[in-house]
Amino acid sequence: MRKLYRKSGSSRDRHMTLEVTEFMRRFLQHVLPPGFMKVRYYGFLNPNSGTDLNEVRALIELCYEFEIQTPEYEMRTPEPFYCPQCGGKLKYRCSVLPHEMIPFRDTG
Repeated sequence: MRKLYRKSGSSRDRHMTLEVTEFMRRFLQHVLPPGFMKVRYYGFLNPNSGTDLNEVRALIELCYEFEIQTPEYEMRTPEPFYCPQCGGKLKYRCSVLPHEMIPFRDTG
């Protein structure tokens, strides 16, 4: 499948040939899961906003008369999963949500 794109800062169109599965993977990265709503960057979260987040935090504290506490957390690397049959390390491939599961049909 051919994909048309432009490099940033260039006005020239370029073509890229992709496998169908790679094209679908790239396309589906932009599709939100059911129940999610897309919100564009708005206000002080806009990349072009010149407002400093510390200034926003200070204004909230001043307005509501309380101090915003940043939660402390410790980053831990998750322990790997191992196969109960052979003991080999398992690799994460994807998640299947309950509503995406194919129903099991017993044929016999």
